Amino acid sequence: MAKKIIAILMAMALVLSFAACGAKDEKPTEPAESESAAENTSAPEESSAPVEESSSEAASEEATSEEATSEAATEASKAPATTAEIVEYFNTAVNGVKTDAKSVTMNYEKISLAGSTTLPGILNGVLKLLGGADNFLGDQLAKNSKGKEVFNGSSAIQGRFPVEGETWASKLTESDVKSATCEEKDGKYYITIVTLSDGKTADVQHGQGHAPKAFNAVLPGVVNDNIPGVAASLVGTATMNYPSSKASIVVDIETGHVISADYFLYWTINFDKAGAILPFLTNNNYVVTY
Repeated sequence: MAKKIIAILMAMALVLSFAACGAKDEKPTEPAESESAAENTSAPEESSAPVEESSSEAASEEATSEEATSEAATEASKAPATTAEIVEYFNTAVNGVKTDAKSVTMNYEKISLAGSTTLPGILNGVLKLLGGADNFLGDQLAKNSKGKEVFNGSSAIQGRFPVEGETWASKLTESDVKSATCEEKDGKYYITIVTLSDGKTADVQHGQGHAPKAFNAVLPGVVNDNIPGVAASLVGTATMNYPSSKASIVVDIETGHVISADYFLYWTINFDKAGAILPFLTNNNYVVTY
């Protein structure tokens, strides 16, 4: 994703540099209660055996009933309920994709504007000839979106599944998330994590902040390293901020394996010196095979 987007941004940076020259003059969901405990609370059947044997059998059946109830309660308690539990379960599940999956199919990667751009007046005037800045950028981003791709083997999966190029997929903690929900249905957990917003920064790395701990975040260092020197002197250093982003996964309860995942990363590039703000959304959809 990064290479093609950066190419677009570099072209924008060059245009911005000329413009700058001209300008100088969701509470977690509680898991469903298990019905197993209720099913095991029926009274033991009456027995015609002597009192001593009946009492013994009753005690045995009561112990069996209590054991079954305990096992049912233990089984029910496996479902993550609190924010901390859901985040921990999410981490374990998505990190397992990088270590256990045979292949990951990316159904699509859609890149779009996440709102209106803010650009210098001169640049807006130029882009009006191309239908307006937002239309121009939207068209370019759509052209650089991707269709179906398959990543086979751990090396390819680590290189492309979030977080790109890392051996892990999430380092989120409870303090990184705005909300975390888990719903159980048909033997699967449906987990959604929404991260807190990240403020503007010029040096965040993977594993830092909030969104860069679990998403394929375009990093400010990568952008700045590719801005031509002349343009950089005019538009200044690019900073990035990441508004609240969302990751939704479906997990097979029996195996703990992620079946599918849908990532929505919101990210904004800022050229403060040039007065430019460019908000983006990247949506990646994956299916995982083991």
